[in-house]
Amino acid sequence: MRTVQLVKRALSVLRAVADAEGGIALKDLVRQLDIPLSSMHRLVAVLEENRCLSRSPSNRRYFLGPAAVRFADEDHLRRALTRPHQALEELRRRTGGTVYVTELLGGHTVCTTLLKGVRPTGLFAEFGQRMPLHADPSARVLLAHLSEPVARRMLMQQPLISFTKGTPRTVDAVMERVRRIREGGYDTAESELDQGVFVVAAPIRLSTGRVRAAVALAASTVTATSDQDRRDLVAAVLASVAEMSSDLGYVQRAA
Repeated sequence: MRTVQLVKRALSVLRAVADAEGGIALKDLVRQLDIPLSSMHRLVAVLEENRCLSRSPSNRRYFLGPAAVRFADEDHLRRALTRPHQALEELRRRTGGTVYVTELLGGHTVCTTLLKGVRPTGLFAEFGQRMPLHADPSARVLLAHLSEPVARRMLMQQPLISFTKGTPRTVDAVMERVRRIREGGYDTAESELDQGVFVVAAPIRLSTGRVRAAVALAASTVTATSDQDRRDLVAAVLASVAEMSSDLGYVQRAA
């Protein structure tokens, strides 16, 4: 009987976390499920140890972990993801560049958030715009987190339009970029989609570890002139996606 009660409690915790948009605090779990605090501490510790729960290091809220992905209705995770996040506005403020978020929706990479920078650039991205898989760094970041056969098939289904002289022109050339993204964790481009624009993009991860969106920062090559300027932009984007992923419950595991 004791075992059955523990299983029921564990399932009730997983259901409560799955239903909570933006994660849930320990005290709210205790209040909602009427489980004593000491028992709840032990319960979530076991679930977290077994990767069924993930606790955000920044806001200390619980999210479903990678091992519980089959329990997840990821629609609520996507809603939490696409809400405006302070890190995006801070990224725009710090750099003066245009910040946009791209998601994979219905088999297309779509710009779902756009914060225009104070320093104008001739930018392809607009809210609701489909972003070209081969030419946009944020789209390539999403492509890099699909299996190689799926990524290659998606590329072959779309025309590889040459937007500039620097646009990758073959599936193999794009797949080579994809492999580099997998190794480095981000992508950069100069004048590949928009002439005179330098772009950095990196993935946002959910608590399950899955990549569901990419943040991109676009700056004019007139302002991002030196290698140090560009390293600073890369660092700014990586810091922003780390903050957003952390707030969504993602915890980076040691290799």
